Amino acid sequence: MKIEHLNFKYKKGDRLVFDNLSFNLVQGKIHILLGRNGGGKSTLLDVLSGLLRVDAVILNPIPKNEILYQIQGVPILSTIKGKHLAELILCASGQYKSRDLSPEMCSELFNDHREWEKITYLWDQQYGKMSPGERRWLTIMLYCMLDKSLYLFDEPTAGVDPYSGMQIARFIRRLQEKKGKTVVYATHKIQDLNGFKDYRVLVLDEGKIVVNEDGQHWLQACKKEKGPFCKRIVALWENSSSNLI
Repeated sequence: MKIEHLNFKYKKGDRLVFDNLSFNLVQGKIHILLGRNGGGKSTLLDVLSGLLRVDAVILNPIPKNEILYQIQGVPILSTIKGKHLAELILCASGQYKSRDLSPEMCSELFNDHREWEKITYLWDQQYGKMSPGERRWLTIMLYCMLDKSLYLFDEPTAGVDPYSGMQIARFIRRLQEKKGKTVVYATHKIQDLNGFKDYRVLVLDEGKIVVNEDGQHWLQACKKEKGPFCKRIVALWENSSSNLI
């Protein structure tokens, strides 16, 4: 999938969100999209998902029914239980039947007994009684059980503890390693890169993708950029003084 010459601003705003933005997604790779809060990451995911119609050249588009898009702030009835959320996500896709749902079906995603204990507990827990991190962990785990061509994750580790964040990264990493899926993972937490092995980094700055490099060369590319945002990314990565960009 490739986007060329994307220009966009919201009707009620004067700021240009995207300024002749062009980039491509590499099939079978995880793309870490780094950008400031409010810098256009979520809007770019809206474009990739087809939710936002824009004036741009889109080559080799992926059909909407082959895209999974995890967005922030989806309202869920507080009284439903984890197993009902599983039914809502998995059965609505048509890829699972209600009679097949159980905590055991998730076991292939787990590495240790703590994760098994967690899913068993959350399976019968009301959504409103889960912590924000537990909700995010459960939801993304279920999304990763679906079979799609493109997965879009918007700040998937927001509000979760470091250990759960590592588990979420592993769920997403498995999509690539075991299934060869294409993933876009938007974040402003630069240390999220530590959860991945084979990835590309996209840096969104001032309406453009200024860096689009693999895991071995992205830092060098950032150092060549003169903008203050890339300089901040380099400083944070090398000094580990903060997690947020």
